[in-house]
Amino acid sequence: MNFNKSFYRKVLGTLCIVVSFVVSFTYFITQRFGKNNSVENFDYVNGNYVEFINVGQGDCALIASKGKYCLIDTGTAESYPKIKKELDGKGIKNIDIIIISHFHADHTGSLQGIVNNYNVANLIFPPEYPDTTVSNDVLYAKKECIAEDGEFYVAKTGQRIEIGDFELTVLLQTGDFSEENNRSLCIMAKIFDKKFFFTGDAEMSEESLLLEQGYNIDCDVLKVPHHGGRTSSTQKFLGECKPEYAVISCAAKNQYSHPHKETLKRLKKAKTKIYFTKNKGSVTFVYDNNKLSVITEK
Repeated sequence: MNFNKSFYRKVLGTLCIVVSFVVSFTYFITQRFGKNNSVENFDYVNGNYVEFINVGQGDCALIASKGKYCLIDTGTAESYPKIKKELDGKGIKNIDIIIISHFHADHTGSLQGIVNNYNVANLIFPPEYPDTTVSNDVLYAKKECIAEDGEFYVAKTGQRIEIGDFELTVLLQTGDFSEENNRSLCIMAKIFDKKFFFTGDAEMSEESLLLEQGYNIDCDVLKVPHHGGRTSSTQKFLGECKPEYAVISCAAKNQYSHPHKETLKRLKKAKTKIYFTKNKGSVTFVYDNNKLSVITEK
């Protein structure tokens, strides 16, 4: 009898250890990769989502709602196959609007390829200042879009754009700054009670201008300025944004060492959950049932 009790205690103890391991492992997987890393039965054709496409050391975001599509920036020229894969995988053939935040090649690189291969209805650019270098590819894309009956607009402060249930507002079309990064269009995309803030490569001086002029930059998701560089994302700026989530678009082992540790420290101090395209791949925020869910490629 004593032998049986001892035996059963050992069996029960082993079962408890196994169950505990399974529960712990399941919890780890859930926390590491998301509950399903997908949203069950989500309709990517008619649903609402924002995808930060992994374009390496560059920016490209897709805003989608009810079959309407907007791209903010187009990554590098080398990232076109990745962008095409994401668009084609979702059955996207028509793009309602492409917005270029500023004229650096890591934001405009795939513009020509997209205009050549998709029906682009509208292009929105920042103003072309005399000292602005605009590549021939960008000028070609502009002419090609217009030739195909597309519309071209120069962005203006306060300009509003509707993409399905999203309302995009150009918060700031900056003054004549000598540095191209600080002429980045700052755009707030709002869907019901959730807000996404796109900042291009804005640095401290543009962040300060936003704060000085009293713009409401409170947001749920922040596209971290300038790939997480130390010359952006001041503590004061982050304190006004108060983002729950932050996305840093950059390449692994990039030549600029983005993101910089100073920026990460400030983001962590602001208690923001950070996603990096360099290790998570494309990051998608799905808006469904009045809440945001995060899906990562990896």
